[in-house]
Parts: sequence; structure tokens; C-alpha cells
Amino acid sequence: MISFVMLIGSLAFTQAEHAWNFNPETIHQFNLQEPLFADADFGYGLICNEENMPITIDSKKRLPVKDFTISAWVSIEEPLRWGGIIGCVQDDTDIEYGWVLGYNETQFTFGLSTTGADDGDGRLTYVHSDSKTYGYGTWHYVVATYDGESLRLYVDGVLCNKTTEQSGDILYNDSSPFVLGAYADANENHPLDGRLVQVSLQNQAISALDVARLFEERKELTTLPAWSDTKLDWKVAPYLNWPTTNAMSVSFETTVPTTATVIATRDDGSHSVSMQSTLQPFHQLRLSDLEQNKKYFYVVHVTDSNGETITSEQLSFRTAPGVEDSFTFVAIGDTQSQADVAKRVSDLAYMHRPNLVVHAGDLVDTGTVKNDWTGHFFPAMQPLIGRVPFMPVLGNHEQDAKHYYDYMHLPEPEMYYSFTFGNAEFFMIDGNRTLHEGSKQLEWLEKALKQSVATWKFAVLHQPPYTSDSNDYGDTYLETSTRGDPNVRNIIALLEKNGVDICFSGHVHDYERTFPILDGKVIPTDEGGVVYVTTAGGGGYLEHFDPTNTWFGHKKANYHHLVYIAIHGNQLEFQAIDEHGNLFDVMTITKPH
Repeated sequence: MISFVMLIGSLAFTQAEHAWNFNPETIHQFNLQEPLFADADFGYGLICNEENMPITIDSKKRLPVKDFTISAWVSIEEPLRWGGIIGCVQDDTDIEYGWVLGYNETQFTFGLSTTGADDGDGRLTYVHSDSKTYGYGTWHYVVATYDGESLRLYVDGVLCNKTTEQSGDILYNDSSPFVLGAYADANENHPLDGRLVQVSLQNQAISALDVARLFEERKELTTLPAWSDTKLDWKVAPYLNWPTTNAMSVSFETTVPTTATVIATRDDGSHSVSMQSTLQPFHQLRLSDLEQNKKYFYVVHVTDSNGETITSEQLSFRTAPGVEDSFTFVAIGDTQSQADVAKRVSDLAYMHRPNLVVHAGDLVDTGTVKNDWTGHFFPAMQPLIGRVPFMPVLGNHEQDAKHYYDYMHLPEPEMYYSFTFGNAEFFMIDGNRTLHEGSKQLEWLEKALKQSVATWKFAVLHQPPYTSDSNDYGDTYLETSTRGDPNVRNIIALLEKNGVDICFSGHVHDYERTFPILDGKVIPTDEGGVVYVTTAGGGGYLEHFDPTNTWFGHKKANYHHLVYIAIHGNQLEFQAIDEHGNLFDVMTITKPH
């Protein structure tokens, strides 16, 4: 981390305003190593990125105690869910202290914790710039003021939001770093990718007129053309969601905003469709009017605002099969950590060339951290998901984060849904939300199961209804266990009543296949028994089993793995394969004609 040196002598923070200017003439104030600046035609500005940010401010004694004005001239090049310009903050579940001037994917933000809103371990209030959004690579003047009673956020001289939820002195946490150029606390670090030309702190809350005056003094910055040192490239390569017999969703993300065109053509050249989207970094396009169970080649073209263009390699997919068609699918879960393992399992899945991938949740380790998606999950899952559509459920590690809903294109309401594929129907359940009697989700599941006419029915959720795990639901070396998640146990009766064949889950990092179960007893599948499969070997660190077998436990393995299913008519072939390609479990289910 680069240290920050303020040449302000012994002057106390409470005695005067401190402004830090970032241009070639004033950078001598800092011991930055080889600082880089944009051209004067674009307003200069210190170029900030993960290589030189954040800058730690050594002297926390200069932090504001109560009244303040915090302002910055800033240009944002990469949107972040939790972006920071300057701050001294701690935001970790219920522990919320300090303040931070920052931004999210579209807006500027300010968070503040004070004595007046303290609930015992601090409480932050965030205000957003609402309809005032920022442009990529363009200058904006952002100001937050607090007078001990009211917090206000201004952008480009205009008041955007205010709140009176906070009052009194600011609450700080000793472990929080005081930094420029990042949203950083004890367990997070999200560096600013953009430019800074000035950041200042003042020991008083200036008026709206003063904010407008200060904006006017450098207003010409906002008229300069956008600038970015980010080169056009794929941030997330094209991938596939939501297959039907006549449609497919193609999504991708670029490092800078682009316009995009996706063209899909039947492999025999007889049919072609295309879709276009407007200037933005993330694109989600729904190709429709496709033909059932046919192979299509597709290519993605993107162009940035400077006219630079990149084109994907020629990729391909097959649309969903009809009810008379045979097909295969892969079930995996918990790719959350160990990217090298997740990549190995993903590549193994692709080697088998399935028609579909279902994911039992915990795609990533921390759903609110964008890099867990762009730097771990998506790279590890390629080339599989660029050619095979995947359909996930939420795990607890997704944290119900916006990134999940942004990146996934799924049937409504997305947190749970169903879809048909060939002569099968998949019921994708959110085990993080309540499944108690009378809950909206349980009522949806009951209705969806009753309406299904599919030959094969599969439930997919993250938390297991049955598991022989050693300690997730009670330490089985020392005490009893619920042997499954109490919340999701509420779906068991519905699965049994409506003829579900297999229930896939994750969460417990191992492999387990139960005997078929009906009414709490082992009953053959042809008499209505439901098989429960824990397939949580996609990358997370492996866990252990109860030292004594359970009444329902059949096959167990501590391997990173995938499950491979082939369906042809009324017959299902089931295989469990470890990360090295070794077959370690098989099963066949045949339905009566």
C-alpha cells in the first residue's frame, strides 16, 4: 500500500480546510511512485487504478469529528457496487462506523455513522444521487455536507439527496483505514478506477450557494471530452442462460461501454437471427425465433464510443430439445472458491458436451464482490457456459446480491422459477427464503408441481433436505443433528406427493446420494421414492461426513465432482464423476410406460 504524505505542517484539521490537488504541478505533496496523469486537454487528473490505489492517509487525527464538507472532482471509469473516493469506514454486516464518499454502478453515494443513530455497534446511512448519474470518464463535482443534524449530497452543484437519520458526533472504528481512492475497510478493498483532480475536507458544512459557487469555478471540466486509459476488451466473455425450444439468452460484459450485435445462424446456414443493444458495458440479449433442438453458430460484435471494435470467436449452442428428444445435463454446485478446481470441474463437464448445466448455488464466495464474478466464476466456467446454457439457484454466498440478478437471465421471479427441457421440468428453489407453510414460495412450488405434465421432474436448491454431513446441522461427533436444513425440509411432502424423481442440492461440500425416500422410509423409486443428491463439489473446500451412517445414506464421497445425467424417453442414466474423470457412482431409473 502506498503511503500518503500531507505537507500541511502542524496545522490541526479543525483549524482550516485541507485540499489535495492532483496534477503535475502539485503532486510533489505525495510520495507516489511514478504518478501518471491524463492529458491537459482532458483536464489532467491523477490516473487511479488497482495498481496505485488506495493511498493511505497516515494522520487519522485530522478526521472530522462532527460538522464537515467533503468534496472531490472525480472521473469514474469502472462502475463498482461499492466504490470509494475518500473515506474512513467499516461496514461489515452489523458493524457500521465512519464515513465514505463513493459511488455505485450508476450513482454517487455517501455513507455516515454517528452517535445519534448508534444501535450498539454503529449504523451507517447511505444517501445516493438518485436521478443524477455519472458518465464514464467524465468529470463530476461531488460534495457531502453534515452539520450535526442533516446530511446532504450534491453532484455538479445540485442538491441530490438529504437525510436527518444521523445526528451528533461521527462514530469511528480504530481498525478502519483512512484512504483516498478506494472503498476500503478491514475486510474489503475496492480501488477506484478513474481520475482525481481535487479532494478536500472542511471543518464546517458549507451552504448550497457555496457548493454551487465552487462548482462554477471549475465547471469547464464537465465540458471536456470523456477520457479513459481502459482498453476495450471482454470483462465477461459471452455466456448462455435460459434455453427454450425457440430462444436463448446471450450475455457478456466489456471493459468500457459498447454497442453490441449478436448474430446466430443455423449450422446449415438456413436460418439466421440477430439482436442489437445500446451503449453500455453489460449486455443481455434474448435471441428468439429459433428452431427446436438445432445447432446455431453465434458471434458477438462490440464497438466502443471511439469506434474501436472487437469480435468474439465463433461460438455455438443447441436450442432446447422437444419432449420426444433425448438429452444430457450436468449438475454441479459450490464453485465458490479454488478457481483452479472450479475450472477443472467445468472443463470436465464440457468434455462430456452436455445440453444443459444446472448449478445448485454458491456460484461465488461473496456475491457482493464483483471480482468474485468477473475474476473467478466466469473465467473458471469457460468455455463450458459459452456453448452450454446454465441455470442456477441462489446459494447463501450469493448474499441475494444485485450482481446475481444482473448477470443471470432467468424466468420470473428469478429467485425461484421453473423451466422445461425436453421431457423434463426443473423446479429451481431458493432455500435462503422461507419455505414455511403459507409462504409465497411454497405456494408457488405446490402450484407449479401440480401443473407439471413432464415425464421427469427435478428439484434444485442450495440447502439439502437430507445430508449425512458431520457438522452443518449439529456436530455429529458430539451430539445429534437435524440431518438436513429445517427450512427446506418443508418441500419434502410436495416433492413426494407430486412425483419428483431427484432433488439436487449443494451447500455441504461433498457428494451424497440417498436411498429413495417416501414418508420417511426407504422406498423404491418405482413406488414413489425420491432420491436426494448433494452435488457440492464444484470448487469449495471439502467437508466431512457423520462418523456413523444415517438411515438414508447410500453413496458418499469426498471428491470435487460433477453429476452427469442422460435421458432418453422413460430411462435415466446417472453418473457421478470426480474432477480427474473417474466414475465413482452410477444409477439407472426406468419409468413404466
